[in-house]
Amino acid sequence: MITELEFVPVPARDLDRIRCNGYDDHGNPLVPRTSGAGAPLRCCLRLSREGEQIALISYRPSELGGPYAEIGPVFVHVEACPGFTGSSFPADFIDRRAVLRPYDAAGQMLEGVLAEPGESEGELKRLFDDPAVALVHVRNVIAGCWNFSVRRKAA
Repeated sequence: MITELEFVPVPARDLDRIRCNGYDDHGNPLVPRTSGAGAPLRCCLRLSREGEQIALISYRPSELGGPYAEIGPVFVHVEACPGFTGSSFPADFIDRRAVLRPYDAAGQMLEGVLAEPGESEGELKRLFDDPAVALVHVRNVIAGCWNFSVRRKAA
């Protein structure tokens, strides 16, 4: 069975609210900083370029709730950006090691995978062969930070 996947960044509506308020949903101020190259941006699912204005905010990526719905740090653009418009695995994350954490519809974590560079896309497809998997978090191996979520594309 071929499953079409959707790659989910921090939603634009959440970012609009945070940018308008000047602080994230956990009370941390939106503090602009000039980026060096390589910060993983969770608004557009690419790595930052030298000189971009970014901020580090706290974000809760789980739409499922439950005890695994932790809050963590993510980099985003300070100003609105086009977001992620791709339909395949984000290019800047393909050649990175990643932890893939699958969750069921109740937000309970299922057995995760450590994917080596270039393996994440194939591992995602394998994880979604299991009908119990509702959502997968793609995470940084060292810091454990959430990079983006993946879910089945709605029909």
